[in-house]
Amino acid sequence: MSILQASGKKADDAIDPAIFKEMANNMPVLCWMADASGYINWYNDRWHEYCGTTPAEMEGWGWQSVHDPERLPDVMEAWIASIASGQAFEMTFPLRRADGSYCPFLTRITPHHDQHGEITRWFGINIDVSEQQETAKRLQQKSYALERVLAERQAILDQLGEGVIITDAGGEIVYMNERAQILHGQKQLGVSPDDYTTAFQLLTLGRKPFPVDELPLTRAVRENITTADSEWIIRRADGSEIFAKGNAKPVYDEQDRKIAAVLTIRDVTKTRANERALKEALDAKDMLLYEVNHRVKNSLQLVNSLLSLQAGHGSDELRHNLEDARARIGVVARLHGQLYQSSMHDRIEAGVFLTGLVSDTVDALKPSEAVTFDAACDKDVILLLDQAIPLAIVVSELVTNALKYAFDDREEGTVSLAVRRRDDGKIEIEIGDDGVGLPTGFDPAASSGLGMRVSYALVQQLRGELTFSTADQGTVFSIIFEPTALRAVE
Repeated sequence: MSILQASGKKADDAIDPAIFKEMANNMPVLCWMADASGYINWYNDRWHEYCGTTPAEMEGWGWQSVHDPERLPDVMEAWIASIASGQAFEMTFPLRRADGSYCPFLTRITPHHDQHGEITRWFGINIDVSEQQETAKRLQQKSYALERVLAERQAILDQLGEGVIITDAGGEIVYMNERAQILHGQKQLGVSPDDYTTAFQLLTLGRKPFPVDELPLTRAVRENITTADSEWIIRRADGSEIFAKGNAKPVYDEQDRKIAAVLTIRDVTKTRANERALKEALDAKDMLLYEVNHRVKNSLQLVNSLLSLQAGHGSDELRHNLEDARARIGVVARLHGQLYQSSMHDRIEAGVFLTGLVSDTVDALKPSEAVTFDAACDKDVILLLDQAIPLAIVVSELVTNALKYAFDDREEGTVSLAVRRRDDGKIEIEIGDDGVGLPTGFDPAASSGLGMRVSYALVQQLRGELTFSTADQGTVFSIIFEPTALRAVE
């Protein structure tokens, strides 16, 4: 038995209005009922509670009084069109509350037909959607703010001189900034770690396919390792290559969960080209300096030979003077010979060079086999050529004088060399012997000997100081000077 039959109504009336009213009065939404012409003849209690109206005020077309005047024409037009067409009606518009404020309601109006298809009445329901609209508004505002932040961040990333690639926690690429796309000559998102090498044509510096597990970004994703200044080659689709250097690191959220990985890349192709050109220039410079030092040494040896030849045809005094000159030229030739053999073409390690010079001089000129040589030299006392040459000549002169005069009437003795860097930054060179000492009243500065005059002149060239101390058991000459500031080895 139908609801209509139970209420004693005609069989073609499928809904009992009394039952509908009872049901509607217990619903939390606004409900109403109209006849076939659209004349509203009933509202549920919730309607009157919300609007603060009475049934008499709302009957018929009285509902217009609780509508927003600005929206009412649109509502009337849509409602009248629905009545005329017999089609269901749905629209959202504001309704006035009892306190005079308006809230949006989603309104649905459905026609009811009899068994012949004729409309017998209309049923309407109004659902308060103010909360939903406010939520949607907040979401829209947050979405707009998020879009703005993302747009600003992307604009910043696109302005960077470095390429930036971002992956998700599993390593799938989700972002490439503009510079990264330029460096790779392409944009590929969704690439997983296993495909990094092939997708972007990544090569080792030896131009072999870069092992996937060794790529900085792969290590950041799979091993949580941060890498810096790794280098590789990117081969683009057009065949061009760039040298890339980059850093990679995992990214964590506030709960220390890995959420992403980031790779930054910079193009170092020009830098590597400049480094290569500089190395080639330095290699050429090295070869040139090798050749210069070699030729200077050979030229000085030629001069030395000519002086020796000339000495054989002169007087004793001339021969003596020429031999002294040969010794001094020999010192300079020896110095250039060492420069030719070393990797430092404009500087020497003073201790090493002077030790060899003095040792060879002692072996060549010592008056007896019992005369020995002792050296105590600080390491890494480096001198430029403009100081090394005059210093070497002075040391040679002092050692030669010691060997000539210090061991008269003695069977044995020792010549000593000390090279040290003082606390004040100056260099001190000491040449000593344990011989007979200098004659009483002897003043080397006033000596008529060419060797001493040359020594004092060269020490002045060094802007240094030459001092001595003497006793019955030997003499010590001390050379103190400020070293020239070393230029960087290029």
